[in-house]
Amino acid sequence: MHSLQANPFLQTEYLQFGTAKQQELFHDLEEWKILKCLHGFKPTLAGTIPLDIDTDTSDVDILVKFNIPAHLQKICYAKFRNLPNYSFSEKTIALRVTLVCRFQTKKFQYEIFGQSVEPTEQYAWIHLMVENRFLTLADSSFREEIRNLKRQGMKTEPAFCKLLDLKGDPYKTLIQWNQKTEDQFRELLLQKGFQINPN
Repeated sequence: MHSLQANPFLQTEYLQFGTAKQQELFHDLEEWKILKCLHGFKPTLAGTIPLDIDTDTSDVDILVKFNIPAHLQKICYAKFRNLPNYSFSEKTIALRVTLVCRFQTKKFQYEIFGQSVEPTEQYAWIHLMVENRFLTLADSSFREEIRNLKRQGMKTEPAFCKLLDLKGDPYKTLIQWNQKTEDQFRELLLQKGFQINPN
């Protein structure tokens, strides 16, 4: 497992210096005070925009931790209900009660994804970390091929597994890769014909 201490994805500062879309997201989050509204729930960005593999239809994923489900529902209702396409629902994912709040600003669609565990223990965060390791190690053609698969309508995790020829449930398979070494990541990329970035 990788240390969280120096993990840039835990803050949003990196967005200011990123792609045009990442910078736009930073300003949107500030303008609507979205993370400030969720302050008590440890809001943490995940999804494709932080990794620069987003498409035109990508939404913004925000992971949060709740202790009392009704508390998160109350805050979301109070802060976001007047924004377009507001909805709030409850589902069970990986045996966990999961609360999902959706809404839009003029520039982005947002999805707040709440569970009773730390954001950094949620599947979406672990997927982000594994995907980032592949993207960081591989040359830029890997990122482009992921983007192409996503433009064709494929979800992110299945796109990674298709490109890397990983079998089984893509969501569970990427979780297992969180335990693998850098050498195993490199080996798989090379096997599949991708160049490795020089350090």
